Amino acid sequence: MSVYKYFPVANDRMGMIWTLSSIEGACIIEFGPAGTTHYGIEVVGSLNGDDKAKIYSTHMDQSDITFGKYDRLEKSILEVDENMKPKYIFVMASSVSSVIGADVSSVCTMLEDKVSANLIPITTAGFKDDYNGGVENALMMIVKNMVKSREELNIEESNQRYNIIGSNIDKYNFLSDVNELERMMDVIFDKKVNTTFTAYTSVEQIERASLASLNIVIRKEGLKAAKFMEKKFGIPYVYVNMYGLKNSIKFIDTVKNITSWDVNEENLNKEIQSVKNHIFGVKRKFYFYEGCKNAAIFGDYDTVIGMSDLLEELGISIDRKQILYKTSCEDDSIIVSSEELPRMKYLKEAELLLLLADGVTLDMKHNSKFDLQVSNPNLHRINIYPSTPYMGFRGCLWMIENILNIRL
Repeated sequence: MSVYKYFPVANDRMGMIWTLSSIEGACIIEFGPAGTTHYGIEVVGSLNGDDKAKIYSTHMDQSDITFGKYDRLEKSILEVDENMKPKYIFVMASSVSSVIGADVSSVCTMLEDKVSANLIPITTAGFKDDYNGGVENALMMIVKNMVKSREELNIEESNQRYNIIGSNIDKYNFLSDVNELERMMDVIFDKKVNTTFTAYTSVEQIERASLASLNIVIRKEGLKAAKFMEKKFGIPYVYVNMYGLKNSIKFIDTVKNITSWDVNEENLNKEIQSVKNHIFGVKRKFYFYEGCKNAAIFGDYDTVIGMSDLLEELGISIDRKQILYKTSCEDDSIIVSSEELPRMKYLKEAELLLLLADGVTLDMKHNSKFDLQVSNPNLHRINIYPSTPYMGFRGCLWMIENILNIRL
């Protein structure tokens, strides 16, 4: 493990908790010490998210650990089922209980006939992947265990709506970005959202996700869930980067080709022209500028790739692109590493026009004309206004406005 001054990358257990915590009506029981569960919930606040689900801890003492007892877990499941009457209970093993070999799957199997709720075991304990792996596994688990078929819902036809897969509270600026996506789909296709996975949604909305005609995937971790839904429910999906004007247009064209939905050409042209009118202003601003015109981007997979496309479209060079967790990446120009010391060394030596990054990277000593947080983890920022997107047409305008206001 590398040396960290700030935070090591959150593990897959945390990704699971973050993804499930924004589902209203869901119940989560963690078999482990109360302190570990409390920490997981506290971090939700730093992500500018709300915990809509009910999260419980069984707590553990020395005898539970020494003798491998499951009494607390069994009693907790029965108590939550009787008093809260949820449709679904997610049963998690904490890192501590996993070390001693806790088998939550067997407990769920043993109790499934004694409770009314559907018991869904989670064996992720935080030892395998970074948090993005937990998000991916949680989305897959949700669509496998919660989404009902049209036959089960007793509804034959789709509702000509769309699902959004990948809007989760761990995604910085998720509120503004999903609002922009919904706005674009409304003004250009006259279509409304059916279900959002998972910020913010409810158990009932997830169960009805099979009624949609299209899945829109907005992050890499949602692809497996979308492919599963395509195979099981016949719902096609689109996964197109929506950062920048060219990518936003490509997204609209892809949706049109997959669905054959009618496009409001007048509104689309207005959206495109509103961005084009200001792109030239950015290029003109830096045309005679002789200082550094480089940018560096640090963050999650889709943000790093998307923001790189947006800035390059505006004529700004990218000096460094770095994804801050373990993932596969086909672009050799992108660094995949969470190590802090090499990052600190680069930022100390580099002169930058723009630094787009997570809260930790922005807190490191650096030299740039303009800083903007685009990814988590978050140290100081509070996001409550849902109309400052990075994605879509208005995301382009918001980024252009920020760049035009840089004092050279």
